[in-house]
Amino acid sequence: KKKKKLFLFSCQQGSDAKMAAHASKDAAALEGVVLAALGSLYQPHVTNPQETQAADAFLRGFQLTPAAFDVCSSLLDQLLQQARHTSGALNSSSIPAVFFSAQTLAIKLRRQPLTSALDAGTWAKRIVTWLSCDIRLPKMVVTQLLLALVATLPRLQPQDLKLQATQAADKSASQLYAVVRENYTQCNGQSVVGYALLHLVQQNVTPTVLAELLLLLVEEVDTLAERSARQRMQDEVDAWAPAVLDRLLPQVMHEASNPGVGTCPDSVETQETVLRALTSWLRYVKVDAEAVVRNPLLHSLLGFLARDDLFDASVDLAVQLVRSYAHHSVVVQWLAPRLLSLRGAFASAAEAEDMDACLGLCRIFTEMGEAYLELLLGAGNDTALVDLLLDCMSYPDAEVADVTIPFWFRLLEELQRRVTPAILAQYKPRLERLAGLCMQKLQFREEFPTLPVDKQQDFKTFRQELGDILRDCCQLLGVEAVLQHCVNGLNQIFQTPAESRSWEAVEAHLYCFRSIAREVERAKTNVDALDAPISLIFQHLPQFADHPAICYTSCLIVSRYAEWLRSHPSSLSTQVNFLNTCVTKSAGDARYGEWEVARAAASAVRALAMDCWSILGADIVAFYLHIEQNELMAVEDQVLILEGICAGVASSNDMPRTLSVLDQVMKGIGQRLTALFASSSAKSQVQVALNELLRLMCLYEYLDISRLHGEKHPLVMLTEQLWPLFNQMLALYRGHDELVERVCRCYKRILRTCGEHIAPLLPQLVDNLLAFYQAEPKSSYLYTASMVLKFFAHSASEMDPLFARMLFTLIETTTPIFASVNDMETRPDVVEEFFYLMERAVRCVPQVLAAVPAGGQSCPLMTSVFSCAVSALAISHNDANKAVLCFLEQVYVQSQSEDARVKLVTLCVSNTAVSDSNKMLVSYLLRGVVLGAMSPSRVDADYGSAAGVLVQLAKVNGQQLQLWIAEWFEQATAGTFATAAVNFLTPEEAQQFQSDLFSAVNERAFRRTVRHFGKLCASRNTSLKDCERP
Repeated sequence: KKKKKLFLFSCQQGSDAKMAAHASKDAAALEGVVLAALGSLYQPHVTNPQETQAADAFLRGFQLTPAAFDVCSSLLDQLLQQARHTSGALNSSSIPAVFFSAQTLAIKLRRQPLTSALDAGTWAKRIVTWLSCDIRLPKMVVTQLLLALVATLPRLQPQDLKLQATQAADKSASQLYAVVRENYTQCNGQSVVGYALLHLVQQNVTPTVLAELLLLLVEEVDTLAERSARQRMQDEVDAWAPAVLDRLLPQVMHEASNPGVGTCPDSVETQETVLRALTSWLRYVKVDAEAVVRNPLLHSLLGFLARDDLFDASVDLAVQLVRSYAHHSVVVQWLAPRLLSLRGAFASAAEAEDMDACLGLCRIFTEMGEAYLELLLGAGNDTALVDLLLDCMSYPDAEVADVTIPFWFRLLEELQRRVTPAILAQYKPRLERLAGLCMQKLQFREEFPTLPVDKQQDFKTFRQELGDILRDCCQLLGVEAVLQHCVNGLNQIFQTPAESRSWEAVEAHLYCFRSIAREVERAKTNVDALDAPISLIFQHLPQFADHPAICYTSCLIVSRYAEWLRSHPSSLSTQVNFLNTCVTKSAGDARYGEWEVARAAASAVRALAMDCWSILGADIVAFYLHIEQNELMAVEDQVLILEGICAGVASSNDMPRTLSVLDQVMKGIGQRLTALFASSSAKSQVQVALNELLRLMCLYEYLDISRLHGEKHPLVMLTEQLWPLFNQMLALYRGHDELVERVCRCYKRILRTCGEHIAPLLPQLVDNLLAFYQAEPKSSYLYTASMVLKFFAHSASEMDPLFARMLFTLIETTTPIFASVNDMETRPDVVEEFFYLMERAVRCVPQVLAAVPAGGQSCPLMTSVFSCAVSALAISHNDANKAVLCFLEQVYVQSQSEDARVKLVTLCVSNTAVSDSNKMLVSYLLRGVVLGAMSPSRVDADYGSAAGVLVQLAKVNGQQLQLWIAEWFEQATAGTFATAAVNFLTPEEAQQFQSDLFSAVNERAFRRTVRHFGKLCASRNTSLKDCERP
């Protein structure tokens, strides 16, 4: 309790300087504080989150101090010694401290500059001593100690590598020692890899430790930051590769596999680690092909694959072996027959329904297919691998077939590129089998509607990929062959008795028919031959649809083949009746709702309206009005049909017809809204207004009239009629975000679609925006104001007074929000849209922001907005932060333009108060980069990032920026590691960042420095519990 109180006092209060100083000097006291902190962090009885956070912050800061070396090594000595003298094993309460100490040493040694005065030789010996102690260490502790040992190797000096002659005594009986000693001697005793191996085998560490060292060694070399050290270590592991692969790893495997040979308490774990180590050596090291072929472990690969406990590691090894040596004919000729012999193992696993085994073997076969594709399509005619992958495709579970998908795409792409009659003759039966398997795999399962949403989406994606494969098969087999395959399959199904028919099979064949629609459209030859089977399918389509899933896919077929139906109008009436039936069934049968048949039918009607307007236009309008009146569909689905109607009539360029359709559609909308506003319960019926706004948004979006001959734009006339309705809705439901958003979307589409035709109504629109925004600020109003600038800022300067009034009112109304962090956190959407509006103002009307508004205000609008932007960075909200940073970047970019009439940045440094805002801006940017106050994407995105703003600040006044950054780091790192705001960086690291930043040769290097430093800080500024391996 006393230790814990000491810890909490030093972490949370930091007021007793004498006690902190005493703790930093007295190693025993500091060890006690560290142990108390670990107790707070890991003990299950601690439930106080503040105490846990304080402990975590303390320990992360402690790991960066020089004292951490001595404290952690002392703790390891004490705790391991205690375990050796008591039970011979670590008790559970000691494990956190032992792990933390090992992890801390690994972190510090890996981060230690190569130029430091660290005595690597001494540390290597101490780590070997801990690894070879007589107690069994948890694997996570062994991993950290081995990481620390590997980190010492590049730092060893020639004098560290000298071995004493007596060290070789009594080791001659060890095979591992003999192998290591022999190769170490061949290196003239100047190998750091040999040094580590020799010390470990001399101390009789377990084979498990040796196997993991070999695994970590080769992986860690690739992570070394210093190029010369990385190359030196890579040369060493390359030189050791023959001994490691031919002798060391096989010997470790032998001892692990034969308990009587050596001391290996974790036999299976060691064998698995050996296989993982071999996988990494094949990945990272240049191993001669002949050495691979003669490797004894690889000769046993099939045996390892036959063992359940080594299966996953063996699959990873086989995949890496195939991938790394795909272009070495010696390895391919030796390996391919062996792996192909696993076909029987796959068949047995499939028969036993062992999906895990099937998945693993399928991974190997797929990797072989992709790696050996050139060989498959070369001079040889061996298609055994393709046949094997077709077997994988035939496995009942879609998850196994999904593994093969990338191979089929690559194979089909290459076949299309280099197809010859001989190749096509060889692959045609296999492509036909592939097409048939795709049709099988497409089949739904009855339980599909009850699956979780993510599982449903996964299977839909899988179906889509299979459909794409079928489409590619069309280019090789001919679209008529695949189409006939669909027809034949349907005929075969319908020859069976009705009670034994599979709806899944019917739907799958129809889905295939839909998937190949693009190839049908592209067909230039035998077009007449295609019409017969397509007509046959459409003729019988209503008869097929005896299940909601079949109805759903049938509706999508009508949608996809709308152009074909336009060319074959005799089939249209049947399809319209079919769609009407689908809608009727959907209204009365819940199963149809589960399969979203109504939405599919609406999509089909939409497509027919767009592509067959001249034939079906009047009928579809009547159909829509009937559905609307009788509420046979959800409003969202009705709007799909309305989209088709608007697009279809707009494409006709028939103004009287357009006005007639608009009147018919608006009649119902107007009646319903009028009835709503007259109702005494209108306040509670907001959904009615929301539904009508969906229809209005559709009219403005899709009724795009491009050819006017002096007539007034229909949508302008519509807007004039709608102003009162819009105002009534906003007045009645001003607090409803979704309704306000939909009204403002209508405004946006009015501005975009009508263009200059709407200009006379623009002052009225702006007045409405300002009045409602002043009554209740909503982000949607700000977005609409931004659209006003987007579509009309290019107009003549007479619009400037309107823009000035609009911006001044919006700024004046919004500014109070920035006085309170709580208000900004409550309304981040308002903050976001406000600064996107300001960014657009900087782009479009900078002269308006530079002006001093009337009414007694003494500074330009820009000065106020800049201060607000700095204040807005106080909240941590990705979207809001992005908007603010985009605005700030644009301010600086605009001011650097030579043709800028006004340079807004000069208004941001005009006085002391604004200068303080600039300093505060740098502070917020550094908090985002260093402390993670902003999301990682805001540190260095293409636009709207801390790095982007810092770049612009450096261009404006790099010297001042350098001073501000130096001052910030000085304050942030002040105090002890227990009290400093930034306690996870050393002063040297902070200084190095500043040096790299201001010596950057260009903007790209500047940004890269910020990005890498942000990643470094993010990796440090995390909980100790988040990861075991740093």
